Amino acid sequence: MIRRTFLKSAFATAVLLGSSSTTLFAAKNGVRVYEGGPIFTMNDKNEIVEALAVKGDTILAVGKRADVLKAAGSDAEIVDLKGRALIPGMIDGHSHFPNGAYRELTMVNLNVPPLGEVTCMADLQRLLKARADKTPEGQWVIGYNYNDLAMKEQRHPTRADLDAVSTKHPIFVRHVSGHLGVGNSRALEMAGIKEDSTDPEGGRFRRGADGKLDGVLEGPSAQMPVNKILPPITDEQQMRSIAMDSMTYAAAGVTTANNGGRPTMDESFLKGSKNGDLKIRVVIWPNGRNPKLIESYGKKRQGTQLDEAGKVFLGPVKLFADGSPQGYTAWFSKPYYKQLPGKPADFRGFPVFKSREELFALVQKLHDDGWQITTHTNGDQAIQDMIDAYSAALKANPRKDHRHILNHCQFCRPDQVDAIAEMGFVPSYFVTHTWFWGDIHRDMVAGPERAAHISPLKAALNKGITFALHNDTPVTPISPLMDVFSAVTRLTSSGKVLGPDQRITVMEALRGVTINGAYMQRLEDKIGSLEKGKLADLVILDKDPTKVAPETLKDIKVDETIVGGQTVYKRA
Repeated sequence: MIRRTFLKSAFATAVLLGSSSTTLFAAKNGVRVYEGGPIFTMNDKNEIVEALAVKGDTILAVGKRADVLKAAGSDAEIVDLKGRALIPGMIDGHSHFPNGAYRELTMVNLNVPPLGEVTCMADLQRLLKARADKTPEGQWVIGYNYNDLAMKEQRHPTRADLDAVSTKHPIFVRHVSGHLGVGNSRALEMAGIKEDSTDPEGGRFRRGADGKLDGVLEGPSAQMPVNKILPPITDEQQMRSIAMDSMTYAAAGVTTANNGGRPTMDESFLKGSKNGDLKIRVVIWPNGRNPKLIESYGKKRQGTQLDEAGKVFLGPVKLFADGSPQGYTAWFSKPYYKQLPGKPADFRGFPVFKSREELFALVQKLHDDGWQITTHTNGDQAIQDMIDAYSAALKANPRKDHRHILNHCQFCRPDQVDAIAEMGFVPSYFVTHTWFWGDIHRDMVAGPERAAHISPLKAALNKGITFALHNDTPVTPISPLMDVFSAVTRLTSSGKVLGPDQRITVMEALRGVTINGAYMQRLEDKIGSLEKGKLADLVILDKDPTKVAPETLKDIKVDETIVGGQTVYKRA
């Protein structure tokens, strides 16, 4: 299911549910009982039980039907699942909520099919020109999620390509990974990126064979000059984005989202929680390289509730160690399998930090200050840098329950799995890479051997590692069930299996989008499993995920999403 389908179904349903987008208990005693289908508790024993009772925003009882009905009382409302499955509200292991909605509202969709319609450079130019023709001269035209390796030309657009669209508008387009962007000549000029500009730390101003800027900006730091002059998001756009993405995530069965890198949204989330625009919960990952922001939280740390309604929580601080494998900016220990034109034969990407000393010093400070740390790591060298930095911090200042996170943790070597297990780190795997880029990783980026070991879930389980799963939305559409599908099948979009030895069971995958996501973000005492006393965040699926063919797991539909006992989404 693509993002637009989520949006269409979510908003249609929101109208049906009324202005508050919630339904209330019909029972006299305020208790509701769910029965008549498998109820996946995702507790320590992965028990599947007969019934569950909810009172207010809390789970009252779970277990055998007779016991639950006794606890619920004779006045309880009874909901017959009619064979459908009830699972804990799914937890987003990492994304950029609500960036997806903001992009839908303000930018041009440059995705390749089935998420968009760009198959070649001419398509990309046509869509941008259509927006430019409706945009006053001098105002920005911005596109998102172009995918160079999936386009006919298999190259990035250049400033010449964008100049052909318009020289009267500044134009900027973002790569699907988010780690590269391209500007036309006017955008580069406005950003102050000149022919004699030096490359920033952790980034590159790419140049062509003639030595001149070609408009491609590699890495977040290289995009920063453009980002600084882009039109700022307005308060109205922020609130509309929160409302829209709340419904999109809820339609996907997500009850707790993640804001991984938008610290300016804090006040908007608090406002959305108060006025009802924020229908689901969200965990904020503040930028660990912004000292003023980090200091603003005072003594508050990961797991802290920031609002009265229990919708907004503080998570770990976020760092970046490298970029994107499909964008050829991930940091590997060995060269890329096939180099792109203009790259040297020994090119293996590059790190974000200019030195390991700088990285280690920042990690030590954040660790010493009591922060949990999550770091974007894709290439095996980036993973190694963070294993080393985290380990050094723990050696200098031991902490038993640190839960430092390796986010994405894509090209994780077998020896690194051992190190992660030994040190107690928590990976959050971007497992749907197997579907969206598995063929590209195997044939271009890393080669068959390295690609077969991306997101090594089975190896992690064998070592007793607790891991979460995620979609990195809006890089890919929010869909925890797509995570489950990829974890179980490891199918690529061409129908091949990438690393069959790393496949896991449905129950193991479901833990990755429920209780393990809660554990990673220190919320396992509140959400992630269906147990007495926890918040009543529930999802009803139209089918039992353990009873369908593995290749159809991604097609299971979310019938209803419930946050704190209140229905926020119901499929029409």
